Amino acid sequence: MSKLLQIDGLSKHFGGLHAVENVSFGLEAGSILGLIGPNGAGKTTCFNMISGVYKPTSGSIFFMGRRSDGLPPHRMALMGIGRTFQIVRPLASLTVLDNIISALGINRYQQFWGRWRRYGAKAEQKLAMEILEKVDLADRCSQKAGLLPLGELRRLEIARALSLEPKLLLLDESFSGLRHEEIQRLSSLVGSIRKNGTGILLIEHNMKVAMTLSDSIVVLDHGCKIAEGKPEAVSRNPQVIEAYLGKAGAEGAS
Repeated sequence: MSKLLQIDGLSKHFGGLHAVENVSFGLEAGSILGLIGPNGAGKTTCFNMISGVYKPTSGSIFFMGRRSDGLPPHRMALMGIGRTFQIVRPLASLTVLDNIISALGINRYQQFWGRWRRYGAKAEQKLAMEILEKVDLADRCSQKAGLLPLGELRRLEIARALSLEPKLLLLDESFSGLRHEEIQRLSSLVGSIRKNGTGILLIEHNMKVAMTLSDSIVVLDHGCKIAEGKPEAVSRNPQVIEAYLGKAGAEGAS
């Protein structure tokens, strides 16, 4: 069976800075792959290439068997790639419900006749409420999005991504800054999304979360892939330990 996402020899250079260099990995539908590494390892740059924000310097990206590198973000979204961001920026002055309705627009208003449909029609409101129920925010539907606490903002961000009906969901540090109870709640939500067949690629600095949720792990350091495999094996890899702790720390941990 072909991979949902396959990247081969992916590189991104910013002048003399090689942010990502010759990185390859694949992700199957319904699985979770953790993309981890120290700060500046190239993780978000990889996300930006996969989601169309950056055009790769070299290498290829295949999504659902179709080459997609170089396509703009809105084309990637229409193909079925949803994404969250490290810094959550909702439409703060709109209600939680209207944030979801606006996200539905990319699929519902792109065709000519769709532009004549009334914004926020009953069908859109119903679908938006169904999405909010999935992320346990239905009771916040009429609240201004800018007033939500961080844990609920993270779930709203995921809800907006789910509005695209994604085949692939990119989660960029969605667990950052959350309390233990919120982490458990969000972990359950991510697990339910993958059960529906959605592939999930996540960047996460919380190692416990990454190792618990992920079926497999890819580790980057200074833009290069240094390890790939099951979480248990990766956590014992000497190169990975050195990347996180430094050489002296790795010797002390051995």
